[in-house]
Amino acid sequence: MTEISYTTPALVTEHKVTDVPWSGRTVSGYGGRIPTRHMIRYAGRWQRVRVMVYGNAGSAYITVKGQHLFLDTDTEWSLSETV
Repeated sequence: MTEISYTTPALVTEHKVTDVPWSGRTVSGYGGRIPTRHMIRYAGRWQRVRVMVYGNAGSAYITVKGQHLFLDTDTEWSLSETV
C-alpha cells in the first residue's frame, strides 16, 4: 500500500507564477505529470507544482527527492489567491 505524503506548510516560504513549460503537457490535458504555472519555494528550493488529472478533478503535488508530496490545504489555497 502506498502512503500519501503532504507538504509541510512551514517549509513553504514563497510562491510565484511563471510561464507553463512545454515539456510535460499532453494533447488531452490528462495525465500524471501535467505542469502548472505555479512554483513554490519548499525547504529552500524552487519546485514546479504539477497536477495528476485523470477525470474532472486534479491533485496538485511537487516532487522532492523522487517522492510526490501533495500540496497541503493552506499552500493550495495560497496559490489560488495568485490568479
